[in-house]
Amino acid sequence: MMVQQALIANSVHKSFSAPAEESSLAVLENISVIVEQGEIVALVGPSGCGKSTLLNIAAGFEKPDTGEVLFMGNTITGPSPERAVVFQSASLFPWLTVKENIAFGLKTAKVKPKIIEEKCSRFIELVGLAGFENYYPYQLSGGMQQRVALARVLVLEPKMLLMDEPFAALDAQTRLAMQQVLMSISMALKPTILFITHDVEEALILADKVYVMSKLPGTIIRELEVPFARPRPISIIGDPQFSKLKSEILAQLF
Repeated sequence: MMVQQALIANSVHKSFSAPAEESSLAVLENISVIVEQGEIVALVGPSGCGKSTLLNIAAGFEKPDTGEVLFMGNTITGPSPERAVVFQSASLFPWLTVKENIAFGLKTAKVKPKIIEEKCSRFIELVGLAGFENYYPYQLSGGMQQRVALARVLVLEPKMLLMDEPFAALDAQTRLAMQQVLMSISMALKPTILFITHDVEEALILADKVYVMSKLPGTIIRELEVPFARPRPISIIGDPQFSKLKSEILAQLF
């Protein structure tokens, strides 16, 4: 069966006006990226290389100067619930419980209460929050808050997740745990995911394919098909081939 392309970026260029200058700052230069349906693709690169700008274009928050970005064959012209964004900050409603936060989008869409109950229960279980349904955000750790944020997006059943360094603010142990949660979600639901990170190890643990970006102006300097089968245990970090790939990518970033 032929795999369809979910997201295609064709020769994308993007510049922003430089403060107090007549010139503009080139952020993205001739970026071409393909994300297949059900695939996890990671973008890695130095801080400030334009990773988040590319994600914002894919989300419909920004438009390219030249080139185009297509989703399911159609040019992206603005935000869409089919492409959900998960940010670094969980940004939960502090006055709502875990369950109420997750149900918020469904209630806004006027989904029937019985369906809301069923969906919330399913996704609370999926992200490992069973037993915490009635907790408030301030009672949760950073990792648990991010699980709520993830469930709140997943319950709306988008076709694609656009994730902008969602685990960057977490401690190392919690970050590894969240990577495993995302891997489990990917295996269970098979969403298409574009994952932005500056952490090469994280990219190799999670992604089917990794695009490596240069310093500004951001260009694609390498496309890598990750050779390890999913799901990947944390122990893969010690695999010699994993270490070799990590070293090769790091060498390209500096």
